[in-house]
Amino acid sequence: MKTKITRKTLFRGIALSASFLIIGNVFTYQSGPSAGLTNAPGEGNCTSCHSGSTISSGSTWGNIILARTAGSLSGFLPNASNAMTLSFSSSSSTTFGFQLCVLPASASSSSASVGSFSIGSSSVVQTTSTSSPSRGYLMHTATGSSASSGSKTWNFNWQTPSGFTGGATFYVVVNEADGDNSSSGDNIYVKTFSTTVLPVRWLDFSSSESEAGVLLNWSTAQEINNDRFDIEKSTDGKNFETIGSLKGKGNSEINSYYSFVDEENSNVKAFYRIRQIDFDGQSDVSKVIIHSKLLNEEPKLINSGSAPTLVFANVEAMHNVKVFGLNGQLVQQYIDITADKLNLSQIPNGLYLIEITSSSGSTWMKKLLVQ
Repeated sequence: MKTKITRKTLFRGIALSASFLIIGNVFTYQSGPSAGLTNAPGEGNCTSCHSGSTISSGSTWGNIILARTAGSLSGFLPNASNAMTLSFSSSSSTTFGFQLCVLPASASSSSASVGSFSIGSSSVVQTTSTSSPSRGYLMHTATGSSASSGSKTWNFNWQTPSGFTGGATFYVVVNEADGDNSSSGDNIYVKTFSTTVLPVRWLDFSSSESEAGVLLNWSTAQEINNDRFDIEKSTDGKNFETIGSLKGKGNSEINSYYSFVDEENSNVKAFYRIRQIDFDGQSDVSKVIIHSKLLNEEPKLINSGSAPTLVFANVEAMHNVKVFGLNGQLVQQYIDITADKLNLSQIPNGLYLIEITSSSGSTWMKKLLVQ
């Protein structure tokens, strides 16, 4: 029996052939891989289309680097946009692809994503999602798969949620393609990165002298399930004891301010930290600050608009000044300051948040409008 070849069946055959080529070489296809290939719980990975086994060790696998533009991967703030990069390099290929998602640390096959991705006007990365479970994915585009120098960096933003705290895991799969338009011969790497979304968004934490003793001041920009703050003190910076407690706001989206006075002898050098405790007993610890009379006087910001200036009462105590944009990206940094004034006029017009850290660990946050 002969089969009649019509224009309709011919087009169908061409379409099927094109689909096969797309599967065999997904990294030259603008739509990228389908969702759900990050090796996360309940998911597969790129070996569902590419032959071979996943690789989870070795020097090339170690070249998969997930980084946060401003800070480390530990301790993300809730409800914040974080500029991030994923990079990979290999001397064996010039075509790379990837897919990434973020799930809770104890995720199951039905767990939803933590946070969301944004890419702006990028032409090298794109997002996709699934509804059951509800997960968001970041992955390459056709343009974003080309790595002529043997290395590639993909930029994106991860928005942390406002109602989630605790551990989270980035699941990453990278395909190192050999470019032969075949599903064989490619290397599929799987890797995870762990982080924590903090229950409290810390702002200031500093100490100063008062008639009653050492005055500790701290503030938060956001609190999630926050039961209380325990104030802890140490004389050696290693062994801390609780010297007091203050009730938290529970859940708050506005700035909250707290003060506590340590009435013991303020002439003795002391280390302080604040332990934040959730309603369920989980806790998070602030940075440690050192109190002495000479190290803890707050800097002043003189803002004339076009020539803002920071003035330090004790320049020997100043260590670091960071200027952040409203998106959380680090704009400028000054380290080991040696003058009693710091001119900030070189910063472009805009609204910024300045983080000032003394050598004792005290931190002050100040808003700056440059116009």
